[in-house]
Amino acid sequence: MLGRWLEAEPVARGRRLFHHHVARTVAAMQYGVARVVENGDQVIAAVLWLPCMAPGIARAVNADDGGGFAARLGELDAVPGQPHPRHPHLRLASLGVLPRWQRHGIASMLLTDHLAAAPTPTRCLLAADDAVTAVALRCGYRPHGDPVLLGSGVATIQPMLRTAEPDAVRVHVNTSAGRFGPGCARRDTASAVSTAHKPLRGTP
Repeated sequence: MLGRWLEAEPVARGRRLFHHHVARTVAAMQYGVARVVENGDQVIAAVLWLPCMAPGIARAVNADDGGGFAARLGELDAVPGQPHPRHPHLRLASLGVLPRWQRHGIASMLLTDHLAAAPTPTRCLLAADDAVTAVALRCGYRPHGDPVLLGSGVATIQPMLRTAEPDAVRVHVNTSAGRFGPGCARRDTASAVSTAHKPLRGTP
């Protein structure tokens, strides 16, 4: 639903989201965190974190998306502007797991990985559907503020927040389908993230 709100036409949506993921990857590598998960030589998942409430970065990332798509991205980026932690923290910019690797705990791992040891342990995300909300709740994220309606009610976003605590949630990762681990900087590239997100370009 959120992807269709951003861009109704499927081909244009795929193209715009591809360029958007590339731009966000570059920004995450420069200002935030970009991580991939590999199984052998295959990138099977990726996550991007950007500094929350940093409009300069958001404008730079969205600058080349053009037209109504850029305007709607701007509306989405403005959602955390309601009551929100003012101290520096990271916001989920993108998360993707290849279909055959879903339901192995990889998304949960990426949502909590190294949270307690991070310089800015607080994390926030925008949940656009029940599936994302359920995963976030299992990972210790909690609703923060009221749901926000986008596009006159076309899409609903629930801001969620998680802070590092001594009893932080421990996530189990099912490794029965193969061996994998967080990718190193050598694989934190725009192409790697694009590969992991390719089947998911209908959603941001």
